[in-house]
Amino acid sequence: MIKSIYIILIFLFITPNISHAESIDYYDFECVGVLRMKDSSTIANWEINFITASRATLNIYYDKKKRSADLRISIQKNKDFYGNGKWRAQTGQGGRFIGLKYIDTSKKLFLGGANAQFRAEGECKKNKKELKITDIASILKLIRERIFIIKEHSKYSLNHPDDIDNIIRHLKHTCHAIDPSLVKERPMPAGEKGLNQMLKDIENENDLIKKIKIVSSNSIDKCEKYLYSWEKSEELLEIANYIHLQFDNFYKDLEKN
Repeated sequence: MIKSIYIILIFLFITPNISHAESIDYYDFECVGVLRMKDSSTIANWEINFITASRATLNIYYDKKKRSADLRISIQKNKDFYGNGKWRAQTGQGGRFIGLKYIDTSKKLFLGGANAQFRAEGECKKNKKELKITDIASILKLIRERIFIIKEHSKYSLNHPDDIDNIIRHLKHTCHAIDPSLVKERPMPAGEKGLNQMLKDIENENDLIKKIKIVSSNSIDKCEKYLYSWEKSEELLEIANYIHLQFDNFYKDLEKN
C-alpha cells in the first residue's frame, strides 16, 4: 500500500501595493491526491516550486516514479491559478502537454494531460506566510519578470507574420502583461497585476523607470486601438515590433541593475 505523503507547495501572490516595500504574501499547500492513468488509479503526491510569480516546476510522485514539467502560471484575482507546460520527457501515458488548475474556494488542485490519460486531483491545506521585501532591487526583479513575458510574447507574434491567429494570440498575452484590462480572454500567462500598475506603485523613479512608463503608456494606447482588429495585420505587427524592441532593451538594462 502506498503511503500518503504530504508535500509543501509554495506559491507566490504579490500584494496590491509594493511601493512601500512592505511584503509579499506567499502560501504553503499541503497536498495529496489520486492519480488516474487509463484504467488504473493510485495515490500520488506532487510539488510545485515557483521560480518566479509566473514560472514554476512541477514534480509528481507515484508508484516509486517521478515526472517533472515546466509551467507558465497565470494568477487570477480570486486567487485561483492556472498552469500550462510540457512534461520534460515523453511517456506512454500520452502527450507531453500538461495543465494545472487550483481552485481557491475548494482548496483543490487538478492536473491533466491533453488527452486525459494522465490526470490527478487532490485537496490542499493552505497556510499564509509573509516574505519581507525591503529594497528597490526586489521590486525591480518583479518588474523584470513581467517585462520578460512582454518581450517574449511580442517576439512570438513576429515569428510567423503570415499567421494572423498567431500574431493575435501572442499579442494578447503581451498586452495583458502590460495591462490586464486590455484583454477579455482568461487565463493568461501573466498574473492579473499588470506592468502598468507595478510602475504606478513605485514612488521613487529613476530615468529608466520613467522611460518604461512612457513606452508602457504608448503600448497601452496601441493595444486598445488595434488588438481586436483582426483585419489589420500590418498594424498588429507594427505594435508587436515596437513593443518587442523597446522591452527587449529594457530587460537588458534591468539585468545590469
